[in-house]
Amino acid sequence: MLVAEEVKGILYSIIEEVGKEKIQAEVTSNIESSQKYIDIITRKFTRYVGIEPKQYDDVIILTFCEALLHFMLTICTLPSERKISVSDDLFVDIVIPNFQILKTRPDKSIIVQIIKENVELNRISKLECLQPNRGNIWLISSKPLGSANYRTYSVFPPHELWKYSNVIIDINKFLKEIGDKSFRIVH
Repeated sequence: MLVAEEVKGILYSIIEEVGKEKIQAEVTSNIESSQKYIDIITRKFTRYVGIEPKQYDDVIILTFCEALLHFMLTICTLPSERKISVSDDLFVDIVIPNFQILKTRPDKSIIVQIIKENVELNRISKLECLQPNRGNIWLISSKPLGSANYRTYSVFPPHELWKYSNVIIDINKFLKEIGDKSFRIVH
């Protein structure tokens, strides 16, 4: 089984193959193109490691998705904080736009949590103490979780409702809707 560093290494070699500067230029000028690049990179990754949509390791594919999401947030210059330790047993993967806004104005922030293992499902309800609006808790999973309480993006969805490759577009849309004016540096 691949370890996290190997997954990230494969991801970044695929990004270089596709063209990091090309991806950044296109996505910066048109955020909608993020969907195309996430789909392209995901297809290349699953082919490279020999993953079939029906036969995959959740941890490997979600480690890949987490690293790809971090890359896309960075090149899109979307405000976010990552890997926040709230308590000994509560960690938040990503907060949009930042943790301070989440604490003071939870209606103006979202939590994006990557669900790599079933045990993490038990911790989701703890996120509600930080984000009381369940609609602002977004989950990323390899497959649909069947929870109507939270928006769940699936890498291999049986339908197109919340497809993982749309997450950057949806984050950008959310930031526009709340009127986020965070300072963004374009590389």
